[in-house]
Amino acid sequence: MMKIFENWTFTRILPEPFAGVAANRGKKDTTEASCLSVHNHMSRMKRATLHASTLKALLAVSAIIRGDQEGAFGVQTVSGTVKWYCMEYAKPVAAGSEIRIGVYHPQDGKWKGIVKNGTTLAAYPQIGERGASGREIIMMFIFASLAEGSLHDDEFSKAFLLLNDEIKNGYPDADKATDLAFLCCDNLYRRIVNSASLGESGILFDGDSIASGNVPLILTSQLADGDYNPTETIYGKFQVLECKDCERTIAELKEQYDRKFELTDEEKNLVPKLPEKYNVSAEAQEIMDAVINSPMRVFLSVGEAGTGKTTNAKIIAQLLGLPYYAFTCSEGTDEVDLVSSMVPNTGERPGKIQIPMPTYQDLIMDPVSALAQICGLYDNEISEEGAFRKILTMFYQNGFENGKDDKKFVMVESPIVTGCRRPSLVEIQEPSVITKPGTLVKLNGLLDEGATITLTSGEVVKRHPDTVILITTNMGYKGCRGFNESVLSRMRMVHYLEPLNAEAMVARVKKKVKFDDETFLKKMADIVCEVQKHCNTEMITGGVCGYREYEDWVWAYLIQKDILKAAKCTLVAKAAPEPEEREEIYKKLVIPAFTEAQAA
Repeated sequence: MMKIFENWTFTRILPEPFAGVAANRGKKDTTEASCLSVHNHMSRMKRATLHASTLKALLAVSAIIRGDQEGAFGVQTVSGTVKWYCMEYAKPVAAGSEIRIGVYHPQDGKWKGIVKNGTTLAAYPQIGERGASGREIIMMFIFASLAEGSLHDDEFSKAFLLLNDEIKNGYPDADKATDLAFLCCDNLYRRIVNSASLGESGILFDGDSIASGNVPLILTSQLADGDYNPTETIYGKFQVLECKDCERTIAELKEQYDRKFELTDEEKNLVPKLPEKYNVSAEAQEIMDAVINSPMRVFLSVGEAGTGKTTNAKIIAQLLGLPYYAFTCSEGTDEVDLVSSMVPNTGERPGKIQIPMPTYQDLIMDPVSALAQICGLYDNEISEEGAFRKILTMFYQNGFENGKDDKKFVMVESPIVTGCRRPSLVEIQEPSVITKPGTLVKLNGLLDEGATITLTSGEVVKRHPDTVILITTNMGYKGCRGFNESVLSRMRMVHYLEPLNAEAMVARVKKKVKFDDETFLKKMADIVCEVQKHCNTEMITGGVCGYREYEDWVWAYLIQKDILKAAKCTLVAKAAPEPEEREEIYKKLVIPAFTEAQAA
């Protein structure tokens, strides 16, 4: 018998109200059909038994889900498959509480644990009649049965949710709660003990690994390296197994980060409105946490095209509730461009003086009458030549007066300056392409703690304390240059975004493109990664190959229904500048991978 279900575990005192109900009934087991699991395949005398450790585990999981107990549950997934189920449970002890940490590997059934008390790490207590009950192991299996995945069980999930309502409401019907507890206990017991015969419905658990009572230890080095850190938190908040790579959606985080600024209608229209199903990257969350919890307002994000730099900027603006402004640099950008630009004056100054315009015939045949038409008075003494000269003079003076205050071009402040006047997020895109050295130094005053900049008009603009500046760039492409050290030193946080791997590309494209064959998407993403690797190995420069090319390829394939043709005009066309290089990529990497698919 497994250690967590040995006979002594069934003799331990039941928690209330189950102990009271069992005492009234005179027994801790039942043969009621509604209390028996569908996984109970006993040939005769089917029964379910209340198990103290399982009941305590059910109560603890319920408390964590409700937020009444410190702890967390999550999963670490690789290529869409759960590699580790992860949990933390803050168990009350005499000196406060200790965090019991556990991880479960569903492929081989191994469970590992460790205990953190303050700064001290210790082995998980020995399981036995005079020791620990192994409650945390059962808590993990409860979570796995609730979470989406291969171990999810509909019967258990429905029974637990009903039991959770009873617990939350203070057990209005103790008998009902006890019957639900019977079903939960029976379900877990049968699925763990009889996992081999239940197949996919079972919970694989390597009971031999804890036969001695000693739980396999999570090594401190593994803990420090984040080997068991979850990639998604389902319930609670992790304190030790930090979910650093978690990506939650805009919908999940909008209430957490929205700063509820009072904006004008025009500013509200500038707040991005990305789909709420978009994932929020760890880098974006770090920036938002820094903005909310510190005076940090200036950040740098470096990464290849398609790694999500601008998307991150818009997500940050949307979640913080800030208007979004973008300034895109070019090779010719200079210090003046950073603060203002000259644009054609398409407006007209009001109040211009208009004079009556005589016809050409009037000017030639009777200039004196034409002058009277303009002035309103007829001069009998003026000659035709004098009248004509006076008319020309009047037209000249009128044109000069009307035009002297008009300008063919007017100066307009840049989005950088506009964004600094009010709470905003300003993205400065690709400053590394600027050819004139030291141009970005013009912004140093704006990036400093003093946060001011002097315009060409002499006006001093102070950056609003809630304005966030995010510089996004790629330093690895042709024409890109390094940053001036004085600018770099003013960046409060710098994130280097790694190129997306195949799994991340597939996950992102699925949110934008309806494509049912995920295996085929993965194959396409693998080829994109192979092309990237080939270009790096062969030192091919001047081309691009990343997520955007992958997405373009997917769209082109859906339209053209020809994977090779679609690759040639999207992925291959942009990967290399030289025809020979493109041909090699196409024949060496793309054709062999999809010849069978094309033939089919």
